[in-house]
Amino acid sequence: MLDQFFKIFDDFLDGVMIFNDQREILYLNSTCENLFNLRLKRVIGKKCFEHVTFNQDHLFCMPNGETGKNSSSQYFEVEFRTQKNTSGKVQVMIEPISLENFPSLWLAYFHNVTDEINLSSAYISESKEKAKANVELFKVQGDLKEYSSMALTDQMTGLGNYRFFEQQIVKALNVCTIDQKPLGLVMMDVDKFKVFNDTYGHQQGDEVLKHVGACLTKSIRATDIVARYGGEEFVMILNNCPIEGLEIVCEKVRKAIEETLVPYLKEPGENLKVTMSLGGISIDPQQLIESGISDFKTLLEKADKNLYQAKNQGRNRFIVSSWPEKK
Repeated sequence: MLDQFFKIFDDFLDGVMIFNDQREILYLNSTCENLFNLRLKRVIGKKCFEHVTFNQDHLFCMPNGETGKNSSSQYFEVEFRTQKNTSGKVQVMIEPISLENFPSLWLAYFHNVTDEINLSSAYISESKEKAKANVELFKVQGDLKEYSSMALTDQMTGLGNYRFFEQQIVKALNVCTIDQKPLGLVMMDVDKFKVFNDTYGHQQGDEVLKHVGACLTKSIRATDIVARYGGEEFVMILNNCPIEGLEIVCEKVRKAIEETLVPYLKEPGENLKVTMSLGGISIDPQQLIESGISDFKTLLEKADKNLYQAKNQGRNRFIVSSWPEKK
């Protein structure tokens, strides 16, 4: 995951260094390598201040610096010197970044102003250089936001992916116990999807998944969550959803899938029909607390058993139950 993230900065015209909370270098783009006369393979895992020092000790990349550690720093124009006695002047900004599973990372952004200083301000004004640096910064921030979004989005359907679901179910279970309101959890599966793929081809199968994703999005409330669990399986998290509400939502989804046709790619004007089976549980908040269950997969297994039962009973139907089942 980190390697994919680092690639965002490979073609940047200005230098980018990424390091961890120990100030150890994790990445340099080629511009940064050339600017400081370093090679990533030789300095990776080494302290950044061991190879590049600045005349401003307060910068977070310096041994005891704090600027940029907890919030975006302003641009500072500082002089630098490398271990190999390369020297110059850069505009530097240090900003914390957060990626899933990698919460403690910092991005140092360097804009070289050495040449402009040597050629005098008549060559290009400082304000224009700062404007250029800001444009690059906005690009960084935009790429970060886009990358974070992509990491949690299923590119086929536009729904959240399994990683997104994992994040949301943990939050939903916490809210369930705090607010003492039942939580609905539904596993769904497109009926005979393998047969459909074998008959009409994988491209048509992709259209079915997109179709299902669109139907699911339209069938839930704004407070509910739907994600692609994997393959032809989908999952819903329904907040404040007693068993009666769970039945209503499942039937609404089942009916929407059944009644909305999928365009047949090979025969324009013709449509194909697909159906979906669903299995769900309505989780009692007090029983959830008393059970001591902390792994959502235990709850998911019960919803999946109901889905399996719906499949065995003929498909294109739903089976739901309370959790735990009342005796």
